[in-house]
Amino acid sequence: MSLINMAWRNIMIRKIQTIITLIIVAVGVAMTLSTLIMASGLKEGIVEASKPYGMIVGSKGSANQLVFNTIFLMDTPLGNLPLSFYESLKTDERVKQAVPFALGDNYKGYRLVGTTGEFFELRNKPKDPPYFQLLEGSFFEHPFEVVIGRKAAEATGLQIGDTFHSGHGVVQALEEDDSHAQHPYTVVGILEKTNAPADLGIYVSMESYWISHGQMEGLEEHEEDAHEESEVHEEHEEEQGVTAVLVNPNGYIGLMQLYQEINNGSQAQAVFPGQVLAKVFDMMGNGELVLQYISYVVIGMAALTIFLSLYSSTLERRRSIAILRTLGAQRKSIFAIVLLESFLVVSVGSLIGLALSYVVSAGITSIISGQSTIAIALTFSWDHISVIFIVCLIGIIAGIIPAILAYRTEVVKSLNGV
Repeated sequence: MSLINMAWRNIMIRKIQTIITLIIVAVGVAMTLSTLIMASGLKEGIVEASKPYGMIVGSKGSANQLVFNTIFLMDTPLGNLPLSFYESLKTDERVKQAVPFALGDNYKGYRLVGTTGEFFELRNKPKDPPYFQLLEGSFFEHPFEVVIGRKAAEATGLQIGDTFHSGHGVVQALEEDDSHAQHPYTVVGILEKTNAPADLGIYVSMESYWISHGQMEGLEEHEEDAHEESEVHEEHEEEQGVTAVLVNPNGYIGLMQLYQEINNGSQAQAVFPGQVLAKVFDMMGNGELVLQYISYVVIGMAALTIFLSLYSSTLERRRSIAILRTLGAQRKSIFAIVLLESFLVVSVGSLIGLALSYVVSAGITSIISGQSTIAIALTFSWDHISVIFIVCLIGIIAGIIPAILAYRTEVVKSLNGV
């Protein structure tokens, strides 16, 4: 009989102790890996969502609120910036692209985002294709035409050609909101899935947003007359505004100049999403660290359980170990059997913990995805294997003292029951 078979047989004899140890090891590994998986997946999802966005400009207030409202379609929008401020950014020679955003309405809880066609031309890098691609239909060209994110389309059941009217506010009202019933929207396009918060957005033109909020009254009657439309635009310019502006610069120096000028002024703030997200990651890191410490305690308990189990088992088996010795078993073989028992228990427990960690992570991800706009990617990492390796090493170390005890078992005394 091989040493592994003997070790496995010894483990099976102590079923209750083995099961308890397996559970403790599995829980410790699952907690450690779930923390790593969720943290890395959440960070990856946040970074992926912010890729096509450069500097964001909005009203004075919370930088976190500005970023999460604009990019992640979460939190309450800050106050509007005057249209004149947006126009000054758009015509600034240091600015390559200025994309406006207007938020404040929803349809079944999914936010309407007023913007321009430039939004759909955003790219991660200049040579990359546009970040947003159409699954079907076309981009909006006229007021009250809508391009809808893939998840929003699936959740609301909206299809090309469907019409709907929006409600006021960024969350769905308890009662039906008919405040914008006189301006129904028509779906003309559905976006490809991006696995980012944009999938939950409903995108309309800025004109649609302004008209629905009474900021461009009379525009509909003058759509065919460019001159009269211009007059209406000028008449209501003071009333119009934008919630935020995405600024892509012509150069780094100009970008930093704008950043300082805007933040030194009293009207607006400029933020870099990367800086804001770095602070968020720091806060996440504190929580992640606490969970890791807890998992380390559980793994330590598992090591102690393995030690106590093997130690008590070795004491109980002194007579059987002595018999093996009289039958020709060498001390090193006895030592190896005890270490193998420890290794097998911790290995099986670690594998169970690995599987459990992905099940737990998938469940938590499903809950978070259903309640937020952040997509969490569950990906395999070699760090997971390193955790299992470390846990197995701890298990082997826990078995060293019982193995030494078995190694030093005196045959005569044990056979005589001394």
